[in-house]
Amino acid sequence: VIDGESKKNISFGIIRMANIDPCVKLSNFLLECDLPDDYQIFIMCYHSRQILFLRHLQEEYLDRVMKRKDENPMHVDIKDDILRKHIDNSSGKNIIFILVATPVEEVGRDHDFDWAIVEPSSFRSVVQLAGRIRRHRIAKNDYKLKNIAVMQYNINAVKGKNIAYTK
Repeated sequence: VIDGESKKNISFGIIRMANIDPCVKLSNFLLECDLPDDYQIFIMCYHSRQILFLRHLQEEYLDRVMKRKDENPMHVDIKDDILRKHIDNSSGKNIIFILVATPVEEVGRDHDFDWAIVEPSSFRSVVQLAGRIRRHRIAKNDYKLKNIAVMQYNINAVKGKNIAYTK
């Protein structure tokens, strides 16, 4: 979406990993990766091993900003102080907010993301996560959008371990 105040392109996505350690490692990698000058990413790592009070604060925050049911369903509440600070202080024209999460995101959350990248896991898990993509928004020809990617292999297969979820 285009932010009304800054005119910057804003995207909210989720990368769902099956396990906590790879989730944390991927978050750290993304924080340090090189991007083109006109791009900036902001990462939030979300998993069940987080200190309970901090996880509660994360969930409360995500529940507030990732609901797109209100007046303008195409936007997240970009008036949120934290998001606003990131957007206004960013030098990039394209800003990507990424939640790197484990399956904890799939349970009882009413969040609406623009896109997802999913590590292969159970069919039910992938379907649950797909339900978080454009959850509160229906636009003409939405079915033509390709905004969910399921990785070909899970992280264990990439590391040469036994491949799971091959079908």
